Amino acid sequence: MSDQILAGWIWGLTILTVFVVLAVLPTVIAIIRGADEILLIMLVNALCCATVIGWPIALIMAIKWPRKHPRPNRAPHARRPSPPYERHHTRRAMRGPYG
Repeated sequence: MSDQILAGWIWGLTILTVFVVLAVLPTVIAIIRGADEILLIMLVNALCCATVIGWPIALIMAIKWPRKHPRPNRAPHARRPSPPYERHHTRRAMRGPYG
């Protein structure tokens, strides 16, 4: 009997954890992306999360909303020109320990 109650509690906590993680997912995405209006996204997420329509709206806002600091466009990798050929003295007198 107690094993069934414990198993029921574990399943209940697991389902509750999954729902909580899904509920705050738009807010977490907005924070990670650095969205421009994080507070608005958090407000829509908090107030409308219980509705079927509000959560997807908050998720779309979190994904599509512009960033505070957009990533700069990367310039194509420029190849550096190779250094001019320099003649090195490769032949040097090899001296042993006795000169």
